[in-house]
Amino acid sequence: MVRKTLVMLGVLTLIANVFASSGNHAFYAKRYYSQGRYGAAYNQYALALGEARKEADLVAEGRILTSMATLATHAMQYEDAKKLLDLVQLNSLDERSRQNFYKAYMELYNLQGKHREAFEIARNHSFKKASANFLGQAAIAAAGSRNSSEADAYLKRINKSESPGQLAFFRARVADLNGEDSKELYQRALRFSTEKNQYFISGIILLRMAEITGDKSHAARSASVFSELGLAKPFEKAEGAAK
Repeated sequence: MVRKTLVMLGVLTLIANVFASSGNHAFYAKRYYSQGRYGAAYNQYALALGEARKEADLVAEGRILTSMATLATHAMQYEDAKKLLDLVQLNSLDERSRQNFYKAYMELYNLQGKHREAFEIARNHSFKKASANFLGQAAIAAAGSRNSSEADAYLKRINKSESPGQLAFFRARVADLNGEDSKELYQRALRFSTEKNQYFISGIILLRMAEITGDKSHAARSASVFSELGLAKPFEKAEGAAK
């Protein structure tokens, strides 16, 4: 009886996947991402992309490609991330989707240390209701390009009450890029990211703290985070710093 039930559940799951819309797949992808299940999230987005193309929904397609590019960026698959972003048809996106697209592109550049390229995006594209993530990436880009006053201006636009954890992280990154003492700021940001289960940010913070302090235990913790997320290249980088 149990075996028959399991078989039926498997069949029902298969049927559900066959008839799922792009929105359904994207919903599960976001859930998996929030759980730190990068592989499962990427697979769901790939399914969502196929459905969006069948639905001829260019807005959904652009959003999905942007999300897939962000996952690739976090995995340090930078060339793949750029290829995905280059597939987005910008003219078809709504304002929110365009903002997410440019945020994703800035993050792609910032994580590679290409701050000038990211800052060009920030200077050429502005939004009245910019998200904390967009403003934060713009601030990092500005600080990395030696435009500290503009970095501060971006940080001041982030809503403190709505995004305290994100603001803490972006402040730490800006201070770090400005050559200031950022250890305590990173520690505060880590408390937020740990509390909110922002796994990737926790891994990034721990790795940078290891580089700043020389404490290899931070790198070991970072490697553990990236290992659980299934991010091979970030894991290798953190594991190397832990030796």
